[in-house]
Amino acid sequence: MTWENNPAHWISGQRSSPFAKDTLEKYIAASGRDFWDTGQMRFILCAAYEDRPLGLFDVFAAKRIHLRAEVGILISPEMRGKGLAIEGLRLLQAWASGHAMLESLHAQVYTDNQAAIRSFTKANFQHIGTWNRWVKTPQGWKDVALFQWSARK
Repeated sequence: MTWENNPAHWISGQRSSPFAKDTLEKYIAASGRDFWDTGQMRFILCAAYEDRPLGLFDVFAAKRIHLRAEVGILISPEMRGKGLAIEGLRLLQAWASGHAMLESLHAQVYTDNQAAIRSFTKANFQHIGTWNRWVKTPQGWKDVALFQWSARK
């Protein structure tokens, strides 16, 4: 609940209000179902032998017919800049192609988030375009860079 309901994170997920505890409990209860039943999966990156999350990696909006899904990442602020996003994305790519049988992953990244752009680029996601003035925020409009990774490359 701490990460999901932190207003600083809402802009990344394009939320504008907190999740109720009941909503999150239902999400967790459904998380044991098959990826293709729910169309989403969340992975929590942890250090060995520690009981705290270092990052979250979401796979969502999965389309079975097209074998693709969207990716979102959130790295704990104190752990940023240590390469965890790149390593987590590489683990996610291995899961996506080897387990979920996905052909591609895609991500939407604000163009002012240079750390995320570097992470997706280093994990072999290709920048395929930009949506200008795509998301309205309290600070004004943001452009969104589109990234895609293909299991075939």
